[in-house]
Amino acid sequence: MSGDGLPMPGPGGAAQALPVMGGPAKAGLGRVRRPALTLRPAWLQAVPPLATFAVMVWGITGSSYWRDEAASLSAAERPLGNLIRMLGHVDAVHGAYYVIIWAVVRIGGAGELATRLPSALAMAAAAAAVTALGRRLVSPRAGLASGLVFAILPEVSWYGQEARSYAMVTALAAVASYLLVRAMRAAGGAGEAAGGAGAGRWLAGYGAALAALGVANLFGLLLIIPHALTVALAWRRAAPRAGSGDCRSAGGGADHGSAEGRAAARSLALGWLAAAAAAVLLVSPLMALAWVQRGQLAWLSPAGLAGLGSLQLLVGTTAMTIAAGAVLACAVAFCVRRGRERRAAAWPRGLTGLAVPWLVLPPAILLAVSPVTPIYAFRYVMICTPAVALLLGTGLAALGRAAGALAFVLIAALGLPLQLSIRSPGGHGDAILQADRIVAANMRPGDAVLEFKEENFAQAYPFGIHDLDNVAQARTRIASATLIGTFLPDPVVRQRLAQVSRVWVVEYGDREPLPVLSGLRFRLVRAWQTSDIWLFLYAAESGGTSQ
Repeated sequence: MSGDGLPMPGPGGAAQALPVMGGPAKAGLGRVRRPALTLRPAWLQAVPPLATFAVMVWGITGSSYWRDEAASLSAAERPLGNLIRMLGHVDAVHGAYYVIIWAVVRIGGAGELATRLPSALAMAAAAAAVTALGRRLVSPRAGLASGLVFAILPEVSWYGQEARSYAMVTALAAVASYLLVRAMRAAGGAGEAAGGAGAGRWLAGYGAALAALGVANLFGLLLIIPHALTVALAWRRAAPRAGSGDCRSAGGGADHGSAEGRAAARSLALGWLAAAAAAVLLVSPLMALAWVQRGQLAWLSPAGLAGLGSLQLLVGTTAMTIAAGAVLACAVAFCVRRGRERRAAAWPRGLTGLAVPWLVLPPAILLAVSPVTPIYAFRYVMICTPAVALLLGTGLAALGRAAGALAFVLIAALGLPLQLSIRSPGGHGDAILQADRIVAANMRPGDAVLEFKEENFAQAYPFGIHDLDNVAQARTRIASATLIGTFLPDPVVRQRLAQVSRVWVVEYGDREPLPVLSGLRFRLVRAWQTSDIWLFLYAAESGGTSQ
C-alpha cells in the first residue's frame, strides 16, 4: 500500500496508479513507492492557515474603504428585495458576494472589520488548500512551506483585507484544484470499481467547487483551461500508446497494469469533462446575464506591456520577484546536482503538471484577448496566486531546512514595505475615510456636492460626502435599484447649482475642473488631497452664480 492507502503495482503489474499525481518511482524496484508522509505532529498542517489569518487581520482596519468596497456597501445597505432587483440592472457577476455581505452587514455592521473578515477567512481557507496540495503532491515540508509562502504574498493581504469577492474566488480555485488532485489519485486505485467510485465522489465535489467559483466570479472559470491540460498530461503519461514499449511487460506479454492504467485515465478524463461541463451549465444563466451587462467592462483598456508587467504582483515587489526567481533557480540546480532520483522527488511531475498551467494560462489568455476585447485586470488572475505559492514553497523545501528558512525570511522581509503600505490609510488607492473627515470638519448646512465620474465615494461611510446634497442626482440608488442612482443632464445640474452658495467637487487622479462648472460664478475656496482623491470647495461669488 502507498502512503495514502492506494494499491500500487507489484512486479507482475496487477494494478497501476496514475503517475502524474504521485511521488517518484524508486529506481531498480518493482514497486512504486511514495515518500512517507512525515513532519509530525499533524497540527503543523494548521500553521499556514492560522498564520495567513493572523496576517490578514493584522491592520485589517488600517486602510480606508476604496471605491469598489463602497460599491459592496451600496449593495449591502439596502433591503434584500431591492438588492435582487438591482442585480437585474448591474453587477450580476458579484451577486453571490453581495448576498453574503448583505447578511454580514446585518450581523456585524458595516465597519471595516466585519465586512473584510469574510475575505480574511477565505484567504486562510486558500492557505489550507495550498498546504494540502503541497503535502499531497510533494511532501509535508513542501506543503508547510507553500502555505507559509501564500501567507506572506502582499497581494494576498490586499485582497484578504478587502470587502470584495476576490479572496473567496482565490480560495475556491485552490479548493477546486485540491479536489481535482484527489480525484486523480483516486482514479489510480486498483480497478474501476474501487478507484472509479472514489474518483467519482471527488469529481462531484470538484464540479460543485467549479460551479461555486463561476458564481463567485465568471473569470474564475478560466481555471478549467489549465485543469484540462493537467488532466491531458495525466492521460498521456498514464495511458501509453498501444504497441509502444511501455505497454509490454518484462516477460514480453501484455501488461495488464498498463491496460488498467489506460482505462483509469480514460475514466478520469471523461469524469473530469462531465464535471466541468456540469459546472459551466449551472453557471450559464449568470453568463447570459453578464453578457447583457457587459458594458460594465467599458472601463478596461487594452492591457499591453503594463498588463504584462503587473503579473509580478503575483509574487509582490520587483525585489521579491527577483528573490523568488533566484530561489527557484538554486533549488532546481541543487536537485539536478543530486541526481535524477532526488530531482524527481523534489519536483514531481504532478506538481509541475498542475501548478505551471495554473500559473501561466489564465493571464496568457486574458492578455492575448485584451488587444481585441479589453478584459484584463490583475484581480482576474488572483486565482493564480496559489500556484505561485506551490512552486515557490516547493523550491524552499528543496533547498533544505536551513537554506529554505533563510530564503523564506529574506522574501518575507523584502515584502514588508509593501505589506505596511497596504495597511496605510490610503493603502488601497482611495483614502475615502480621510476625505469624509475633511468634509465633515468643513461642511456647512446647504452645501452641495458633485462627484467626478459618478463614483461610489458617498456610499463608503455614513458621514462627510454622504451628508452633502448631490445636486446632480435624479433618483437615489435604492429608488432606481442601481449602485449609485441616476443623474440629471448637465443643463439641469447647472440650474440647480445656481441655487447653492457652496459646492464640493470630488475628483480623483487628474485635477481637471468639471465641465459643468464652466461659466458659473464660483471661486475656489480651498483644495485638499487624500491619496488619489481631490476635494475642491467652491463658493458663489457675491452677485450670484448666474452666467
